[in-house]
Amino acid sequence: MNKKILSQNVSEEKESKPTKNEGIHVIGNKKEDLKKIPGSAYIIDKKYLEEASPTDPMEALRRAPGASVRFQDAAGLTPNIGFRGVSNEESRKTLILEDGILTSLSPYGQPESYYSPSIERMERIEIIKGSGSILFGPNTIGGIVNFVTKRPPAESTFYTKNVGGENGYLSTYNSYGKSFGSSAFEVSLLRKQGNGFRNYQNFDVTEGNIKWIQDWNENHSTTIKLGYHLQNAQSTYLGLSQGLFRLDPKINPAEFDEKKLNRNQTIISHNWKLAEDHTLIIRGYFSQAERNWARQDFLSGKSNSGGYLNAPLDTLRTYSPGIIGNRPGDAIYMRESYTSRDQSFMVGGIETKLESKFSTLGLKHETDLGVRLHGENNLTQTNLKKTDDPLGYLSKAIIQEESLINNLAQPSLPNFNLNRQERKIEAFAAYFQDRIQLSENWKLIPGVRYEEVRQKAITTRRQATAEDYRLGAVLPNDVSVNRRSSSESRTHIILPGLGITYDITKKFIWFSGAHKGFSPPTFGTSFSPQGNDYRLKPETSTNYETGVRGDLTSYLYTELVGYKMYFRDQIINVNEVGGENGIRPANTGYSTHTGGEAVIVWDPAKMQKSEWRVPIELIYSRIEAKSRSFNPFPVSQTSDGKEIIEFLPAYTINNYQYLPTDTTGNYLPYVPKETITTAISVSSPQGYYGRLEYQYFGKQYSDLLNTKDESEDGNKGIIPKVELWNTSLGYRSPDKWSVFINAKNIQDKQYVSGRLPTGIQPGPFRQINVGFTLEL
Repeated sequence: MNKKILSQNVSEEKESKPTKNEGIHVIGNKKEDLKKIPGSAYIIDKKYLEEASPTDPMEALRRAPGASVRFQDAAGLTPNIGFRGVSNEESRKTLILEDGILTSLSPYGQPESYYSPSIERMERIEIIKGSGSILFGPNTIGGIVNFVTKRPPAESTFYTKNVGGENGYLSTYNSYGKSFGSSAFEVSLLRKQGNGFRNYQNFDVTEGNIKWIQDWNENHSTTIKLGYHLQNAQSTYLGLSQGLFRLDPKINPAEFDEKKLNRNQTIISHNWKLAEDHTLIIRGYFSQAERNWARQDFLSGKSNSGGYLNAPLDTLRTYSPGIIGNRPGDAIYMRESYTSRDQSFMVGGIETKLESKFSTLGLKHETDLGVRLHGENNLTQTNLKKTDDPLGYLSKAIIQEESLINNLAQPSLPNFNLNRQERKIEAFAAYFQDRIQLSENWKLIPGVRYEEVRQKAITTRRQATAEDYRLGAVLPNDVSVNRRSSSESRTHIILPGLGITYDITKKFIWFSGAHKGFSPPTFGTSFSPQGNDYRLKPETSTNYETGVRGDLTSYLYTELVGYKMYFRDQIINVNEVGGENGIRPANTGYSTHTGGEAVIVWDPAKMQKSEWRVPIELIYSRIEAKSRSFNPFPVSQTSDGKEIIEFLPAYTINNYQYLPTDTTGNYLPYVPKETITTAISVSSPQGYYGRLEYQYFGKQYSDLLNTKDESEDGNKGIIPKVELWNTSLGYRSPDKWSVFINAKNIQDKQYVSGRLPTGIQPGPFRQINVGFTLEL
């Protein structure tokens, strides 16, 4: 027993020893750091990550209060995360950080989460949805998620964690680090792979990272992080029709879809202690990435009028629930061509932050003053290519979006470039926040952030239009044309925030705050396919919240929060996935988000002063996220630059007649009204532990029309509620090794996770993993 306690103390000392502050933090690694946050904040701690051993970030984040997640691939490689009713589509409205640094391949221009930090490297996850977000940006409407990596150990340590399980899943994480003198470093290597829970979902990830911390003297410390990420995945946007899902949810028609991503990153951070109460932090970051995504062309077996659609001549394979009796939309026709959307990204910036403590007029101040210069240079191009044809069909590279050229021409070559655009961004941000100690218990926390974004799109090749053919600018067999054009867009905004806290006890506080969040227009919404500026406003939100947080007793922790959010100038885009002709987006509408969140952790074993630990957790969220405006005539723009009135999605069809449908008061899509997570963990002094977790996700709508009946093609309809059970068992030896078994979705529920981007995306099936860790 003494040996166990000694082992724990040594482990804690190793984690807390070196070095000085490693840079800009979101919350911090101490429990009292939560007191500084003037709004809701939640930490997924090391204990949970060790015991539950999540295989991807979404598995961990869906237990956070207010979170909504949607699975779209086998390993969470493209996370869909949102908070408090804000869209979770590819995490566009959620700021994702690693150690306080932007992780998106293009944070301002294309914030979709094609890359996400690997959960295996993390020590904890910090989540902020309140006024504390003033210090960070952009895309803070949906909250902030900060992944915190492990720190180098104090002594020479080799650590390995190996996990294997169903569906060919295998993960191995290995690291070595040590501290010597005024230096500390750690080198890690991650390799994981699997077959996925549907057909043709193979994936593999290889990742290497280096962290070096150097204390030059009492006043100067430097941290260097180098990282490389390589990913290959049979990842697709294509889901299933209703008939195919009922036949077998493991079906995946997109056999040839493949996403390849490689990314490298360099971060250099320097801490300069100017004086006892003044520290200057300077951080520079740079990343390069290539993301090439080949997606096979397809057609649904349903025509625009709602009837049957026959298979096109270039059909490679047909997927249908049966030989006869199929409904329109049940079948999916996979074609002989595919479109490869290739992109390269360069992102860099420098941020300086001054942290100060001082007193004026008898009041104590803790201030954060910072500026950031940020730049992006991205290249995107679309290539049409021939699919490998094992059945010997004659390939024809027919464009899926035939309306682009009005059937005037078909490409004569099997492999060619359709469009090419260079995208440049210059962004400047400045922020200030002051924590004013009004009295022993009261703190007032005002803050303000300024963001300015300049975007420029340079188009060198684009799709040919009907006007190009009429003027003879292109040959009859050409589908694209070399044309150089450019356009610029500028966005600037001031984001104020105000928070107040009151220490009810030393460990229990009341907080309240108001702040403004924003998300700038991205390249997908700022510019037309021809590079013309749509002149859109940034999306903004005004958030109000109040609550209490902290330890009521040594064995009872709670956070109770109520909030109201007004989301304005939402950018609505009715463009179907894969269409590059650009249905024009527009600022339209606003919504209100009203809800409450509760986190309660009670450990009855602590009440009895037992050496056992039996924490019982309850995490509950309830939200009413509703549309408060309606635009019956959304405007779109064709590839020829002409504006037309669109009937969808603001209209629905009844007997082939268009009927206006006012969506005011409707629930926003992909927002469960209620989510519940309950868990009980048991840890013995001898090192044995167990965990049982129940999760409930309420029903959701898949569109703003709140369509209840499921469409044959799977794109619309209710997303039913789902209840999941997860469990973990393990043993941690005092000799620094452990063994464990984890089961996710132990009942093997087959459920609908979403209907985006196209068709039904099933949620993860049962996954049982076993593993071990060893520390030398």
